[in-house]
Amino acid sequence: MSHRVLLIRNPASRAGLNQELLFQEAVSFLAELGHQVSVEVTAGRGSAIDLVQGRAGDFDRVIAAGGDGTVREVVTGLVRGGHQTALGILPLGTGNDVARLMGVNSTEAFREAMRRGQCRLLDAIQVESMAGGSREAVQVGLLFAAVGFSGELLRQTTPRVVRWFGPKLCYSVGFLRALPVYRPAKVTVTCGDRRESGRLLLACAANAPHAGGGVMKLAPGASMSDGLLNMSIIQQISPLSALRHFPNLVRGTHVHHPRVSYFEGRTMKVESDRPVPVAIDGDLVASTTASFSVLPGRIRMIALGVAIAPNGEQRSV
Repeated sequence: MSHRVLLIRNPASRAGLNQELLFQEAVSFLAELGHQVSVEVTAGRGSAIDLVQGRAGDFDRVIAAGGDGTVREVVTGLVRGGHQTALGILPLGTGNDVARLMGVNSTEAFREAMRRGQCRLLDAIQVESMAGGSREAVQVGLLFAAVGFSGELLRQTTPRVVRWFGPKLCYSVGFLRALPVYRPAKVTVTCGDRRESGRLLLACAANAPHAGGGVMKLAPGASMSDGLLNMSIIQQISPLSALRHFPNLVRGTHVHHPRVSYFEGRTMKVESDRPVPVAIDGDLVASTTASFSVLPGRIRMIALGVAIAPNGEQRSV
C-alpha cells in the first residue's frame, strides 16, 4: 500500500560519518515500497516541532530520522497539532533509546518495520511548565521527564564527551563529571496525595524502563502502554554515596535504597526555590515549576517491538 510519508531529518544527530549514506538509502527504500516521500530538514532546536505541527495532518506517516531528541520533537508536534499520524523512527542518534525499545535500533530493523507497517499504541508524557510567571509551550516525551541531577548530567555529557566515549559510555562519563559540581535546589514534589520536600537528587516521571543509551535502568518494570508513569523521588546523598550506588542504577536496583521513593502514578508537579531545568528524553527544554502527566495511548508507533502492559495485554492498532 502506498503512503504519503513526511521524513524529518536532523542533520545534527550523531550516527557516525555515514549518516548521509544511511539517510539516502532509507529514502530510496521508501520509494521502492511505493511511498510518496517528502523530506524536511530541521534548521535547529524546535524546528521539527513546527514542521510536524503544521504539516503532519497531510501525511499518513511521519518518520523521525535522528535520535531521541528528534523523536521527542516530532512527538511534541503531533500532540500540539492534534495529529494521529503514525510515527516511524530511522535511528541516527546517539542514544536511540526509543528506537531500541521499539525494536528498530538498526537500519535493517527500520526497513522491516516499514514493510510490515504494524503500529503500537504508546503512552506519552506531557510537560507543562512555568518560568518567570509565564506559561511555556507544552512539551511531550516518550521516555522520561525529570528535575535535578539529570540536568547536570546532560550538561556534562558534552559533544566532545560523546565523540570521545561513544553512545555506550558517554552518559556514564557525564554522570561522573556531574557528581562534584551538582548543587541541588530545594524542591517540593506532589503526586496525588503524596508530597515530598527537600534538596533532592532527582524527581523523575518515567514512561520507559531504560535511558542513557540503554545503559541506565532508570525505571525498572515501567511499561509504555499501561496508562501510568513510574515515579522516582531520590533524596539528596553525598557524591561519594551516589558514585558507590551507580552500579545499582545500571541494574535498576537503586529503587530499593531507603532514600528512594518509587511508585506508579499519573501526574507529578515539581516546584523549586529557584528555576531548575527539566530534562525530557535527554533534552533540557523546560523549567520549574513543572507538571508531568501521562497521555494514555496517544502515539501510534510503527514498531517491531511490542508494548506490553503489566496485565499482559498487547495494545496495538
